[in-house]
Amino acid sequence: MSKQMNDNTKVEVAREVMNAMIGKYGQNGYDQNNQMLMTLLHDEAEMNKFNFDVIDKIINVYGPMVNGESK
Repeated sequence: MSKQMNDNTKVEVAREVMNAMIGKYGQNGYDQNNQMLMTLLHDEAEMNKFNFDVIDKIINVYGPMVNGESK
C-alpha cells in the first residue's frame, strides 16, 4: 500500500509541475512552432497514461525549472 501511495503522490506532483510549465510556455502561443510546448503536451499525455518514466522526468527535470533552478 505504501508503494501505491507513493505513486499517487508522484502523479499529483507531476500534474502540478505540468500545469505550471504549460502555463509558462503557453504564453508564447499554442502552435506547432512552439517546440517546448509540444514536448510538454506530449509528456502530459504520457503522464496521463501513468508512464512512470515520464512522471519521474517531469518531477526531476521540469520541477526544478518551475522553481527557477536549472538542471
